[in-house]
Amino acid sequence: MKRGFTLIELLVVITIIAVLAGAAMPYVQSYVEEARLAKAKTDLEEIARALMVYETREGEYNSADVSILTGRYLNKAPIDPWGKAYAVSTSAGYVYSGGPDRSLTNADDNLIYSYQPPLALVQVKWVDKNNSGAVDAQNINDELHLLFSRRLSGDNANWLTSPDTEEIPKALKACFRLSSTGDITSVIASGVTDGKSDVRIVASRTIILKVSAADSFAVGSDTITIISGHDTLKDLANPPNACISSQPAVIMPQ
Repeated sequence: MKRGFTLIELLVVITIIAVLAGAAMPYVQSYVEEARLAKAKTDLEEIARALMVYETREGEYNSADVSILTGRYLNKAPIDPWGKAYAVSTSAGYVYSGGPDRSLTNADDNLIYSYQPPLALVQVKWVDKNNSGAVDAQNINDELHLLFSRRLSGDNANWLTSPDTEEIPKALKACFRLSSTGDITSVIASGVTDGKSDVRIVASRTIILKVSAADSFAVGSDTITIISGHDTLKDLANPPNACISSQPAVIMPQ
C-alpha cells in the first residue's frame, strides 16, 4: 500500500522552500540589478561611439535624444534596462541614463558616459589684426583666440560668471594666467572696443581676448593656463566637466 505525504509534511516542505527563497531573494535582486547596470553601461558606450562618429562626419550633435543616430549610426534607438530612453547632454558632451529611479533630473543614480574629451584649453592663437608684425593695439586691437575642446555653454559654462550671452564680464580675464607675467589682465584691453566686449565667446568653443599692451607676451613661447581656483569660477570643485587647469597652451601665430 502506497503512502503519500501528510498535510504536516507538505507544510514543512513548503515552509522550508519559502525560507530558502526569502533568503536567496536579495542575492537574486542584486544580480538582476548588476546585470541591468552592465547592460546600461554597454549601451552608453555604444551610443558614445556613435556620437563621436557623428560629430566627426557631421559636426556638433544638437539633439537631446539618440533618435537622429538611429539607422545610420545605431541599428536602433536603445531603451535603458529600466524602460526609459537614453538622453544626451550636448552642452556637457555626455550621454546618460536615468538609472534605477528612472529620473533624468535626479542625478544621484544617473549613469553617465562622455563622448567628448574633457573640457580643456587646447589652443591659443595670436591674431595680428593690424598686420603690424608685432603685438600691439595700433588702430585696431590684436586678439588672442582661446580654443577649447568643448563648447562653452550650458554645463560647461559653470566656470563662467555669465554664460547666457556672448558678452562676458571683465572679471573673466582674471581666470587666465600668462606664463611671462602671471597676470593676463595687464595685457588685455579695458572696456568695450569696436563695439564689442574685450572678452567674449564666439563660435561656441572660442574665447576672444582683445590685446591692449605692446610687447605684452612672446608669441611661440609664452603660455596661457586656466586658473582653476579663482573666485570667479563657479562650482569648479564638482562640475560635470571641469576645465583642466594644468594644461598650458602656447601662444602661436594664426
